[in-house]
Amino acid sequence: MAKKPIPYTAPAMFSDPDLVDRIFDYILAEMPELHKAVIALKPQVRAEFNGERCYITTNTPSERQQLVQQVLSQFNGRNATEIARRLQISRATVYRIIKQPGSVKKLSQVC
Repeated sequence: MAKKPIPYTAPAMFSDPDLVDRIFDYILAEMPELHKAVIALKPQVRAEFNGERCYITTNTPSERQQLVQQVLSQFNGRNATEIARRLQISRATVYRIIKQPGSVKKLSQVC
């Protein structure tokens, strides 16, 4: 019978796991057979991406583009609040999309 791997627990001074720990914990939860590979790869990943900051969006670029198309097609110059409510986004997001370069040309075609 194979021994179950002991999950990594960070020392108390690092009680809040960083992104690398969370990603590898997720991988191990889905594929526990990769435990040895994860142990070997984690330091290499840390060395490769040390000090970098990144933003991970919740939407894919195609989902974002679809949202932009919906906003631009529904906006008539005065209904930002209604669009925001209908698409379940903030009014600020509606205005941010409308003010992007290229939106003015598309907007003038709508009005």
